[in-house]
Amino acid sequence: MGELSNIEQFSSAFYLMLAINSIVANALLFSSLLLVIGVPVFYMTQTNPEDNRNPNIKKIEILAGVWFHLVLLQALVGEYITHQMSV
Repeated sequence: MGELSNIEQFSSAFYLMLAINSIVANALLFSSLLLVIGVPVFYMTQTNPEDNRNPNIKKIEILAGVWFHLVLLQALVGEYITHQMSV
């Protein structure tokens, strides 16, 4: 009976980790979509391309920063889940 309990605990932990990984991966994909569509739109709609502190350039920098941190978070979550599955 104890072995069945361990399997149930493993199963619930597995699904929780899978859900967390899925949420982080979907956030990464969504932010990548925003960057792929947003960067050309921001560049096309700016009034003065020579101005490095243009508000559109700031938006692109913010999106790129969010994307970078989501990639980093995805790598950390993926590594944690992989480690937990191997134990």
